[in-house]
Amino acid sequence: MQLQKTLAIRTNNFTDPQMAGKFKMLWSEAMVITPPNTTIYGVYSDYQSDYMGDYTMGIYDESQIARLHISSTANYEIYSVNSSDEEGVLAMWRRIWEQEDLGKIKRAYTYDYERYDANGEITIHVAVL
Repeated sequence: MQLQKTLAIRTNNFTDPQMAGKFKMLWSEAMVITPPNTTIYGVYSDYQSDYMGDYTMGIYDESQIARLHISSTANYEIYSVNSSDEEGVLAMWRRIWEQEDLGKIKRAYTYDYERYDANGEITIHVAVL
C-alpha cells in the first residue's frame, strides 16, 4: 500500500492533556483538503514504546504523489468499527488495548492504521507479530 501523508501530530493517549484537541484539529484540517469520496487513512507510527508511549498519527490518502510504503506482507489483525457510534473508534482501540494486556494479541508497533472508506465503513488494522 502506498499513501501520502497529509497532516501529522505527535501525542500520547495518557499523558498529553491536549491530545483530544490535536486529533480534532488534525481531522478538521484533513477534511478541508481531502477530496470527497476519498478513502482516508489515520496511520500510527514512530511508537516510543507500547500504546502507553508517545506516537505519531498522520492522515493520508491514496491520491497524492509522495508515498509511504507499508509492507503488503506485514501481519495485521483487522477490527470493524461501529461507524454509527461516534465513540466507535475509541471504543475499538480500548478493546484492542485490553486484548494486548490480556496477551490475546502481540502488537508489532510498526504501522497501525484506521481506514475510513468513502462508504462510511471504518476498520482498524493493527500490526501483529
